[in-house]
Amino acid sequence: MILVALVYLGIQGARNFSQYFVPVNQFRAQEARYAGQVVRVQGRLLASTVRYDARSETMTFVLSKGGNRLPVKYVGPVPSEQYRDADAIVEGRLGPNGVFDAQKLMIQCPNHYQAADGTAQHG
Repeated sequence: MILVALVYLGIQGARNFSQYFVPVNQFRAQEARYAGQVVRVQGRLLASTVRYDARSETMTFVLSKGGNRLPVKYVGPVPSEQYRDADAIVEGRLGPNGVFDAQKLMIQCPNHYQAADGTAQHG
């Protein structure tokens, strides 16, 4: 029994690790699969859609990928990185109104990744 449980946990961990996020187009195509679940969704944060209310620390914006758009509401501090027209990952749930309620907003900074020639770049 213990061995079966360990194998199961290993498979689940590998599955969760391998799917760090779901692109907006895949999320939209499979919304029913993710209903009620906390999920990470990745896309381009469109600068023209950003609205921020400093009093309530609420930011609304649209993530876009593959021709699909996802309206997002995020409550929290504005990211310190350049976030407009950047790739971003949001973590949260799709609300009944069709707006993704994000508890986390992470900006993907391309200069923190390794370049194709093998040299690391840091920003």
